[in-house]
Amino acid sequence: MYGSDKRKIFLHGFFISYLFVMTLAALIDYQIQNYTDAYIELFFIIMTLFSLTHYLTTKNITIAIYTIVLISTLTTYALLISNSFNISVFHIIVPLGYFLLFSLKHSLIITMIHQAVVIGIYTYGYHYYPDNTHLHDKAILAAIIMASLIVILFGVVYHLAVENSYRQLADSNRQKELLLKEIHHRVKNNLNIISSLLGLQQLDEKNPETKRLIIANRLRIDTIAIVHEILYKHNNFEKIDFHDYMEKLSSTIFEMYDSDAKVIIESDHIVLPFEQMLKFGIITNELIINSIKYALTDTDNEIKITFTQTDTSYCYHYEDSSTEKINPEKLEQTQSLGTDLINMMVEQMDGTLALTTNNGLVYKIEVPR
Repeated sequence: MYGSDKRKIFLHGFFISYLFVMTLAALIDYQIQNYTDAYIELFFIIMTLFSLTHYLTTKNITIAIYTIVLISTLTTYALLISNSFNISVFHIIVPLGYFLLFSLKHSLIITMIHQAVVIGIYTYGYHYYPDNTHLHDKAILAAIIMASLIVILFGVVYHLAVENSYRQLADSNRQKELLLKEIHHRVKNNLNIISSLLGLQQLDEKNPETKRLIIANRLRIDTIAIVHEILYKHNNFEKIDFHDYMEKLSSTIFEMYDSDAKVIIESDHIVLPFEQMLKFGIITNELIINSIKYALTDTDNEIKITFTQTDTSYCYHYEDSSTEKINPEKLEQTQSLGTDLINMMVEQMDGTLALTTNNGLVYKIEVPR
């Protein structure tokens, strides 16, 4: 329920409370052989279960709200009449549900309609059942009126208090979202400035090996910058879409290396936390750079990245279309910054890394969720 809309929270609470109270009342009435009330309560319990099933299937909160309100209100009328107009707490307290589920204006309108129906029922009973002591006891009627007014006033005050609290929370969340967006935007800009400075140094550099190192480090910086770019452009600051991120990252790498290689990204709609996505980004960056430098050719220039999830883990699969024979064991023993970064990221995620060959090199990484 964390992070849910307040109406959804109140609706779930209303469903649970109503079913619990009605089930308990039906059991008690059945035990004391008050079968009329027990059957009425059972009927409305079944109606509520149908309504709940429809809501869970369609997720239509508006229909569910009006349905549960209608069912609970009709229940109070049925029980009021079946009990020969004896004092019933249900029709007194049911307006509290209105103030939780509707706006203040609609709550007051529905409450007035409800009270008008209750008054009509009592008036009918007063005229047609002259022997009913409850209907002709002024003290009892006065107590019912006072209790109804207190509940309505409490509902109004509670509604205003809840609305005010949610409004303050919404304003606070908006301010925090704007602040986070600004932070991610500035971090991304600062990283881009560093990348641009390295780019200027790259243009002046004559040594091919030094230029290669500059490009590699620029891409490592861009890997982090892309994460911040995605975060400040979206409202969700905790999760990043794997497919979107890998598309941006791969296109940036191909552009910097002036490569016409192609990348195929196969993944479900999987979103990952910031830190985890960044680690997969660093791994992918190193793998694509290695593929461009050592594996891809004009004819074999395709990279495939597959990302799937199970109930317990994420499965990352990377392979290129190289036909060059590679010894995985020898590669694992190779000491380089790229290899060290890959192993470090896998270790930090408590994952496992397996190297195999299928024409080109195949990396399989499994990380617990």
